[in-house]
Amino acid sequence: MRSGDGAASGAAAALIERARALAGAPRPPARAELSALVDSAKAALEKEDSRLRPRDSMGRPGGLLALPALPTILVPDLHARPRFIASVLRWTPPGLARSVASLLESGGANLLCLGDVVHSEYGSAQRRWTAAYHEYVSGWMSKASMDEEMGLSLTAARIVLEAKVAFPAYFHYIKGNHDNISDEEGRGDHSFYKFAAEGEMVASWFAAAYGEALLASYRELELDLPLLALGSRFVASHGEPAFALSRSDIVEYRSRPEVAEALIWTANGEAEPGSVERSLAALLGPWKARRALWFAGHRPVDGRYALRAGGKFVQFHDPAAFRVALLMPGRAADPERDIVDVPAGAALSPP
Repeated sequence: MRSGDGAASGAAAALIERARALAGAPRPPARAELSALVDSAKAALEKEDSRLRPRDSMGRPGGLLALPALPTILVPDLHARPRFIASVLRWTPPGLARSVASLLESGGANLLCLGDVVHSEYGSAQRRWTAAYHEYVSGWMSKASMDEEMGLSLTAARIVLEAKVAFPAYFHYIKGNHDNISDEEGRGDHSFYKFAAEGEMVASWFAAAYGEALLASYRELELDLPLLALGSRFVASHGEPAFALSRSDIVEYRSRPEVAEALIWTANGEAEPGSVERSLAALLGPWKARRALWFAGHRPVDGRYALRAGGKFVQFHDPAAFRVALLMPGRAADPERDIVDVPAGAALSPP
């Protein structure tokens, strides 16, 4: 391995190489392979330790992750960027001496993705979606553009799911508003469109390519995802809380669709005043909340990050950058110091 891989070995080296190979040639996986991976990821979510993911009143894993006090890498919206997640796994964070994948293997760090694995939104995305829309209305008589789009989306998803299966206690993915493969309206989700009818198109393509049974299984996986993570000095979710939330609200998310919606769909300026501050106090306690920050993606920012809610809410999603937050235990989060860019150039180079 190159020194930049942090001397990865074993399962970490295998994951780095697998992610490199997948990102270098993104294409839709075979049905059997995707089905097996979805089943494995669902099993990993179901078996999560209750200390990490407290159970709801029905005994199921709740919507809250209580992360151990370790270095934590937050990855905002992936949006069909397999090279982004491949680069993060291979990256050696400053001061940690080993690759992220090696740290996951040894239990030395948490890696938390903040949702939205599908739907490309940058570069050639608009051109591809426009071409794919014409394929969609033709009933998929041709589908080269949509195959290209879904190759990117599902390759990013494969890397995420393989990492979850490999290192379930330290690799985590929380739900975003784009994580709605069936384009469902309900259970906290809404149909999505931006450049075209992305939600409808993805659901239609997926059913045509893999069948309704796998579509339903993948949807179950999305609905099993947690919604929010707690660190000792931070909170992270896909979006800004629309209203004040407590631990029990989030743990019981399966019966509270308004909670899911509140954490994945809130646009800038839509949250109730004080929702971030009150939620931090309820989740972490008033003393810790005074120095804690809430991190999220969901909305692109100008510059490296944007502050909302009186500086307590940090947005850091840039669709043109491989940007992450590196949060260390024992110190207060500082976006100026802790939001960094991951080198992209080595993601596809051989070890």
